[in-house]
Amino acid sequence: MKVRNLDTFYWIASLGSFRAAADKLNLTQPAISARIQVLEQDLGSELFVREVRNAELTSDGRRLFVFAERLMNLNQDVLTAFSDTSNIEQTIRVGSSETIVSTWLPDFMGYLNQSYKRISFDLRVDSTDNLRNALVAREIDLAFLMGPIAEVSITNHELCTYQMIFAAPRELAELHDTWVPSAIANQSILTFANNTKPSRQIRELLAPHTKNTLDMTTSTSLGALIRLAKAGMGVCALPKAVIKNEIASGELVELNTEIQMPTISFTASYVSAGPESSLMTDLSNSVIEFLKPRLIKNIYQN
Repeated sequence: MKVRNLDTFYWIASLGSFRAAADKLNLTQPAISARIQVLEQDLGSELFVREVRNAELTSDGRRLFVFAERLMNLNQDVLTAFSDTSNIEQTIRVGSSETIVSTWLPDFMGYLNQSYKRISFDLRVDSTDNLRNALVAREIDLAFLMGPIAEVSITNHELCTYQMIFAAPRELAELHDTWVPSAIANQSILTFANNTKPSRQIRELLAPHTKNTLDMTTSTSLGALIRLAKAGMGVCALPKAVIKNEIASGELVELNTEIQMPTISFTASYVSAGPESSLMTDLSNSVIEFLKPRLIKNIYQN
C-alpha cells in the first residue's frame, strides 16, 4: 500500500470532493480516482459511497480516515522537526487582503525566508468575504483578512488594526476648513468593496447626512481607488497606512473632520484541525513576532 494513496484519500475525505483534492494535490481527477481504486483494491473494501455527488465515506472509509489523519499529522511533524535540513519544499497557499499586501506582507515574506528556507508561497489577493469562503472550503491554508472569522473550525490570531481616514486632492480638500458629515456625504465616496465591513460602516455613518442617495464608488482594488481619488473623482475612505505615501507627497490631503471612523482589524486565520495546523500556528506566531516591534514604532500605520 502506497502512502501517497492514503494521502489522496485523506484530502478527498477532508475537502469533500475528488475535484477539490485534485486541485489541492495538483493532479487530474482521473489520477485521483485511479489512486483510490488502487487503495480500495489493496484494502479489499470500498471507501466512498458510490452514486452520490459528494465524496461520502462508507463505514470502512470512516474507519480508515482515523489512520490517514494520524499519518498526515505524523508526516507534518517530521517535516517540522527536520525543517532546518530537509530538502522537501512545502507550498503554503496564503490568502491576503490588499491592505496587508500594500503594507507589511512583502517585508514579512522576506523576513520569513530567513527562518523557513524550504517553504514557498502561493499568494492569492482577494476580498475578506472571498478569502473567508476559500479558507472554510480549504482552498487556502492561511488567510490575512479582516477578522476574526466566527467559525468553530477556524483559529484566529489578532495581528493589527488600521485607522480609516477621509482624504482627497488638495483642491477638493481645501473647499472646507472642517468637513462636517453633510459635506462629506454629498461627495462621491471611494472605498472598499460594497459587501465589506468598512463599506457598510461608512454607509451607516454618512447616509443620514444627505437627502440624496449616497454616492459610493467601491472596489476590491485599493490601487484603483487611490488613482481615482488622485484624479479628483471624490473623497477616498481608506486606511491611512495604505495612502501614507500619497499624503506625504501632497497628492492627497487628509480631511479635517469630526467624523470618527471605526478602525479595521486583521487576523491570521486558518483551519484549526488538520495536518498543517501546527505549521500555520508557527507562521502566525512569526507574523506577530515580526509585527510587534514595527507596530510599536508605527512603521506600517502612519
